[in-house]
Formats: sequence, structure tokens, C-alpha cells
Amino acid sequence: MDRERRVLIEAGFRRLIDYDRCIGCGVCEEVCSFLHEGTPLIKLYRIIDGIEKPISCFHCTKAPCVAVCPTNALGYDGQGAVTITTTRCIGCTSCIAACPFGIPELLPIGHTIKCDLCKKLRAQNLEPGCIATCPSNAIIWGSPEKITRSMREKALKRISNAYTLLASQ
Repeated sequence: MDRERRVLIEAGFRRLIDYDRCIGCGVCEEVCSFLHEGTPLIKLYRIIDGIEKPISCFHCTKAPCVAVCPTNALGYDGQGAVTITTTRCIGCTSCIAACPFGIPELLPIGHTIKCDLCKKLRAQNLEPGCIATCPSNAIIWGSPEKITRSMREKALKRISNAYTLLASQ
């Protein structure tokens, strides 16, 4: 089972929010709210007066929320997204306590909810809504290799620009 789950996760897609690119416009939150019947699963939070940034489930490869769920309501789908089966959830809030980002939320009806990377859209071979509508392309979607390469290139450009600036002085 562990090996099978690891293979699925390694083959799966990942989502990353590039906070340097994010303009805090709230489009991701609005589209998520629309797609999830008025409940956004990515939310903007004010981090500095006047500056807001989104946060949502990171779909961790070794998700603490999945590990602590006593009813196996949380698990990985075929693309590596952490999803919840609400009919199995007993509302114990173990996942909320275990998540280092405080992402799962307990609904008044007694079960938790969290981002599922727009499972319905992915079933139609479409991107999650937040990714498809982000005007600054701050939400990156792809294989772990693609995301890692993108972040390395960004870091190298930053280093190269700093070196060029220092060399010109």
C-alpha cells in the first residue's frame, strides 16, 4: 500500500503559489467560491496592511492530515491530491490540528472540508479553477519536476540579476 501510494503521488501533479508573483487580487478565491457553491477553499489573508495573499491546501506528499485521520476520510487521489470523503468524516478535527497550515475547516454540519484541486474539473482534464484564472500566473501547476525546475530557474535569475548589478557598480 505505501509503495502504491508513493507511486501515485510521485506521478501526480502539484500546485505551488509563487508569492513573489501574486498580486493579491482575489480572483483565485472568487472562482473557488463560485466552483464550490459559495465556499472558497483558497482564501486571501491580510499579511501586511493593504497586502493580501492566498493560502490553501498544499497537498503534501506526506500529509499529516491523512496520517492522523482515524476513519481514513482523507487520502490521495490518482493524481496525488489530498481529498476528503465526507461520508467517512466524523468531525473529530484531528486533521485541523495536524495540518501545519491550519487548512481543513470544520463545517457546522459535522465534517471537515478542504481544497480538492477541483476534482470535478480535473476529471474533465481541465486545470483547477484557481490556476486557470490567476492573472499573474502565480499559481503553478504541474509535475514535481516542472515545479522544481521553475523555482530553480527563478532563483538563478534572481542570483544572476544581483551579480550583474554588483558587477556594474
